[in-house]
Amino acid sequence: MKINDENISKSEKLLIDGYHFDQNERIPFIKNLETCDLLAVPGSGKTTALLAKLYCLSRYTPFPDGSGILVLCHTNDAINNIKDELQQHIPNLFQYPNYIGTVQGFVNKFMANQECFEKYGSYIVKNDNDTI
Repeated sequence: MKINDENISKSEKLLIDGYHFDQNERIPFIKNLETCDLLAVPGSGKTTALLAKLYCLSRYTPFPDGSGILVLCHTNDAINNIKDELQQHIPNLFQYPNYIGTVQGFVNKFMANQECFEKYGSYIVKNDNDTI
């Protein structure tokens, strides 16, 4: 799989009103399919670049092996930002086999819930994320 310039152009129209992503930093990040960190100052376009990458990747899902995209964020605000920007344009990104949620939500759904079932014979009914 390779992220092509056509999908990047579509994401530019959708996310930045037809302006263009920086050729030296943002385009290489969007096209990079390896694990990487995106470090930059606030307001520099990190989230927009991530949204563009998700838009481009979603064009290929589900992947040939049946896998999807996993996005883990630390806050619900970050998840809501992704949903607000992309859900109406690419709803399949928010369906199985993809998962977009918080680290805590992922652990609850895929690890704690299974452990609870194996140990007690029932799934978790409610998670209280506010109790310490």
